[in-house]
Amino acid sequence: MAQLAIASEYLMQVTLDREGKVLSSDSGIGPVPSLFDQSKKPMVFADCFLSSDWVKYENNRIKAWQNHHQSFFVELQKINYPDQTLLKTKWEFFFISDDFGTCLGIGHPVDSQKPYNLALGEYMDGTDRPHEFLDSLLENKLLGFWDFNPFEQSNTISSGLAQTLGYSEEEIDQVGKIAWEKHIHKDDFSQLRSDLIQHFKSTGNIPFKREFRLISKREQIIWVVGFGKTTQWDKEGKPKQIQGIIIDISERKKQEIWLKEHHYFLKDLAFQQSHTLRARVANIIGLIDILEIEQQSLESRRLVELLKKETSKLDSALKKSIKESVNQQKAFKEETSDADSSLE
Repeated sequence: MAQLAIASEYLMQVTLDREGKVLSSDSGIGPVPSLFDQSKKPMVFADCFLSSDWVKYENNRIKAWQNHHQSFFVELQKINYPDQTLLKTKWEFFFISDDFGTCLGIGHPVDSQKPYNLALGEYMDGTDRPHEFLDSLLENKLLGFWDFNPFEQSNTISSGLAQTLGYSEEEIDQVGKIAWEKHIHKDDFSQLRSDLIQHFKSTGNIPFKREFRLISKREQIIWVVGFGKTTQWDKEGKPKQIQGIIIDISERKKQEIWLKEHHYFLKDLAFQQSHTLRARVANIIGLIDILEIEQQSLESRRLVELLKKETSKLDSALKKSIKESVNQQKAFKEETSDADSSLE
């Protein structure tokens, strides 16, 4: 994830030691050294973030360490150089040393003001909805990170994703590393596994991307899309570590379900109109034709002609409504077929 953040305008990365010294960072963190400044002055927390935020960072770090958390969240005001303006950012810091010290942080803006270059080409190659991917990130739908080790058969998720799945801080303390495998919907697991194997067989050339359902502890369904890539390979070319991100797409799935229900409604409506209502209208027109043959008074003839005229208008309106329903069905089929073909 740190490698991903280094190449991204949206995701940011910084590694801090226990005193707040910056051990590594991407180009968007801290001041850019002057060509004329030959001194090698170390960068510190206050060079990157509002100095008063250090207390907030430290409090969250101490609390997470005491509770044996793998990571912790904190919102920091990042200093933009060279104009010294402040940008609200949200970070998840991970403990990467055995002692209470070094933390690796992955952050992103809280309020997105511009179309960021995410530098996620390795995730998005072959992705059919790149704009949706970018929009989801910019709308702060990034749920968290996941990590998978094929040799140890271990998979873990970040604390933020664990909390989304319904784990409390106390449960995260007790369980330690939380696996996401048991939270994957059983109907989606085999396809997700198949996509991962395909990613491995292609030695990473085919990106891993799969829409699937996560089941929270309270049995709530969360539709997500998972992106991932192999970050470590052994000497034999076998995957050692796979890392990725999870994005919430529940709202889009709700819209898709609504569209399908709307489609079935239109289909049923067209059937009712063409087979039931028009059949009734045809019966009425047949009865009117019989009435016209019978001897009638002048007033009765006038009423029959009026009835025939209105029935004809009703039949024309039904034909028009049926045509519109059929056209909407065709348009829906074309949209869904385009979407399905883009997912293949």
